[in-house]
Formats: sequence, C-alpha cells, structure tokens
Amino acid sequence: IRTHFNFIKIKYGEDGVKKVLNELKKIGFEIDLARLKPFDYVPTYLADLVILVFKETFSLNDKDIFEMGNTAPKYSLIAKLLMKYFISPSLVVKIAPIFWKRHFTEGYLESEYNGKEKYFKVKLYHNCYPVLCVFYAGYFQRIAQYVIKGKNFSVQETKCMAKGDPYHEFIIKFE
Repeated sequence: IRTHFNFIKIKYGEDGVKKVLNELKKIGFEIDLARLKPFDYVPTYLADLVILVFKETFSLNDKDIFEMGNTAPKYSLIAKLLMKYFISPSLVVKIAPIFWKRHFTEGYLESEYNGKEKYFKVKLYHNCYPVLCVFYAGYFQRIAQYVIKGKNFSVQETKCMAKGDPYHEFIIKFE
C-alpha cells in the first residue's frame, strides 16, 4: 500500500493522496499511512482496493494502471531487497513466491525463467478485478527488467481468473 501511495503522491501530490484516503474512508476503510511499516502484513484485498479507488477517483485508464504497477518496485523496500540480494533470474524465480507470502495475506504465485527462450512466466493465484491484472502485468515486467540484461520487454496475460482460468498467467518476453 505504501508503494501505491508513493505513486499517487508523485502523480497528484499530497492533495491526491488525501483525496484517495478520503474516498477509502467514505466506504469504510480508513488507512493511517504513518502507521504502515514496510514489512507489515497487509490484507491483499486492501492493497487491491487502493488501486481501484485511485483509478475511479482520477478516471485512470489501463495505461495509467500499468505505469503504476511498473513503477511500484522502485518504491518497494521488499522489491529492492529482492533485487539487491537475489539478482540472478533463477534465484528471483525461486524466492518470489516466498516474498509474496511474506508480503500479502492471500494468494500465492509460481514463477519460471527460461533464459534460452528469453521469457519469464508468472502464475498468480489471486482472484482480483481485471484492472488489477494490468497493475500486476506492469509490476512483473519491471521485476524482469531489474534482473535481466535485456531489451524490448513485453508482457502479456495469457490466462485470467476473471475469465474463468484457474490462475493468472503472465508471460514476460525480452531480447
């Protein structure tokens, strides 16, 4: 959630943050940003709700939500630690599911890296609104960009729980 509010602050300033916090409060979710610590467990639904309220408050499109996901690792202490200590793609793939469980209260993920065919695959078992798929696509692409010395990264969601699949599947390709 802290990374979400960092993005909101950069895009819309303190007034934007206050607006989103007020909208959340109106629907019964009061968040005290001063009390949030980087390693606190956060209900996954609440992190998702912040994105949904942000999108509605500022009438954002998918491009904006992708950007939010893509920049989130820059503000995440967990992502920075992941990149600092586990810089090889194969190690990131092994440790990413552990970081998900340590950071979120619901869902889990599996990941795979194929250096020869130049792709990452992430399977996310977290039922969410479709707009959040766009956020996660941006997020996973940025993680790949941090650990791969490649170029021309692209991401595609090939399976989606909102469309009846048993999980979300993101394929991140690069050159």
